Amino acid sequence: MNRHFKLALLGSCLLAVAACAGPNREPDLTNIQTNVDKTREGDFGQFLYNLVEAENKAQQADDIKADIDSAAPYLYTDLPLRQKGVRLAEEAAEHRRKAEEAFNRILDPIRARLAYLESLHVPQSVGPQKVSLYFDTGSSRIRAEDKAKLEEAANFLSQYPIAHVQIDGYTDTQGSAGANKALARRRASAVAEAFKKLGVPLSTNTKIVAVGEQPGAPENTKDQENRRVDLLVAPHGTYNKGQ
Repeated sequence: MNRHFKLALLGSCLLAVAACAGPNREPDLTNIQTNVDKTREGDFGQFLYNLVEAENKAQQADDIKADIDSAAPYLYTDLPLRQKGVRLAEEAAEHRRKAEEAFNRILDPIRARLAYLESLHVPQSVGPQKVSLYFDTGSSRIRAEDKAKLEEAANFLSQYPIAHVQIDGYTDTQGSAGANKALARRRASAVAEAFKKLGVPLSTNTKIVAVGEQPGAPENTKDQENRRVDLLVAPHGTYNKGQ
């Protein structure tokens, strides 16, 4: 047998034996799920995961909208793609909401500590400030004359940024209770958004409540006093003492 052929055959056999006898160098796949789960553990993991998902899905939805917008309306009939774009945009918004919730949970212990420090120097004479904004029937649009009230509350908050802010939405009793509850929520949310645009500090603890119909109000009755949103700004030094 040819000497070179024998050497080649021997080399092949040795390689085969080494491969069988050596340790398994394949990557261990059993811990993939474990490590993935670890990255999503806790509030910080949920914040990162939902933030990334929100951005990815928002970008996909934006790309789909750009494709649809670039085509002639009479040529574009891809209904499934339109539905996918709507779904992705809704999912992006939901992931954003979850990211914000997780981020707020991360901030909660920091807020609590800051609130304690703030309570040490807030004067006892400083109490909560409350303003009420009124709405037209069935509307959640803030009236021009009430914007000054928001600015007044924002100025007060700027002096005591470690504060509790509560926004309660009400309606009169015209219409169904369910519809009024939804209207109250829209009113409270509109006030919250407008308040944020005035520079609400990140440290502020804000609670939004959709009360709906005023308890005890007569049925099916117009009442301007109940078509309102109450905005309470309470510096923690006084709020924690129940004043």
